Amino acid sequence: MKPTWAVVATVDEPAALVVAFAAHHLAQGAASVHVFLDQPDAEAAVMLANLPGCAVTVCDAAYWAASRKGSRPALHTARQIHNARQVYAQCKADWLLHCDADEFVRDGAAVAVALAEAQDSAMYLRLRVAERAYPQDAAEETIFSGVFRHDLPDYPRNGPEIYGEMQEFFHHGLTGHKAGKALVRVGAGQKMALHAPYGKPPHQVIQTTRLLHFDGLTRLHFGLKLLRRAYEPPSSASDRHGAARNMQFLSLREAVANPALRAALISALKVLDRRQMTQLRRLGCLDEAGFDPRPALAAAGLAPDLTAAAFDAHLRQRYAGFLAEYAPDLA
Repeated sequence: MKPTWAVVATVDEPAALVVAFAAHHLAQGAASVHVFLDQPDAEAAVMLANLPGCAVTVCDAAYWAASRKGSRPALHTARQIHNARQVYAQCKADWLLHCDADEFVRDGAAVAVALAEAQDSAMYLRLRVAERAYPQDAAEETIFSGVFRHDLPDYPRNGPEIYGEMQEFFHHGLTGHKAGKALVRVGAGQKMALHAPYGKPPHQVIQTTRLLHFDGLTRLHFGLKLLRRAYEPPSSASDRHGAARNMQFLSLREAVANPALRAALISALKVLDRRQMTQLRRLGCLDEAGFDPRPALAAAGLAPDLTAAAFDAHLRQRYAGFLAEYAPDLA
C-alpha cells in the first residue's frame, strides 16, 4: 500500500490564499489538510467547507481555553507548533507536513514516490525550498505569478556576483528561510516543530521536487510582513530570524517614511533582472515553470479572486490601523 501524507498549517492570511493552499494540496494527493484559523474568518471557513478532506479548526478563545495550555500562546510560532503536535498525535496518514499558507508542494506525485522509497530509519523527509521572485517587467496575472530561485551554492562567491551590494540582505540567495519543511513519520513519537522534528532525528532529503515559498504574495504583503516584524516588541525570540532577515526588517523600518526608497528596497529583494536570471540559470538555481492553483480551485467549484489588487485591498482593510500609523501612504 502506498504511504499517505497529510498537511497541517496555522494560518492568518486572506481567505483566497488559505483556500488556494488547501485545494492545491488536496489536488496534489494529500489525504487530508488540517487548517487552523489563527483568528475567526467566516469567509475562509465557508470556502474551506467546500473541500472534502479539509479539516478546519477556529483558534478562538474557547479553543485555547480547552487546550492543554489553557491560554493563547503569545508567539505565533508557539501556536503553530502546538497545533501541529495536536494533529500529529491523531493523524491517520503515514506522514505529516507542517508548513505555512504561503508554501506549496510543487509535485505531490514526486513526494509520494519519495515517501515510498524512504529508508525505515528516516524519521522525516526534508522538502527543500524554491522561493518566488518577479522577473523584471513581467506581467503578473495572479498573486502566484513569477519564477522560483533556489538557494545558491558557494554563497560567498556567487552571492556578490548576483546580488552585489545587497548580498548581506539574502540568506544563501533567499529572502526567507532555506531550511525547508519536513514530512514527519507519523506514529514514530516525533515532536513536531517549525522546520523539522525536535532534535532533528535521522532523515533524508527529497531531491525530486521542492516546496514553493512565496514569502509575500504581493509586494505590499512582503513589505507588511517585514514591517510588522520590525515593530514587534523586543522579546527573547527577537533574534530567531537570522542576520539577513533582521537586516531586511531594520532597513525597511528606516525607509518606511520614504516611499521611493521603500519600493526600491523591496524591488532589490524581490525582482530579478535579466543578468541575474541568466546567472541563476547557469548555476541551475532557477525554476521558470509556472504555478497556478486555479485548476484545483475550479475542480472544487471555487473561484476566489487571486489578483494582486484584490489581495492588497484585503490587506489594507485588515491592517488599516497599522498602516495608518507606520506607512499612511499605503493605507
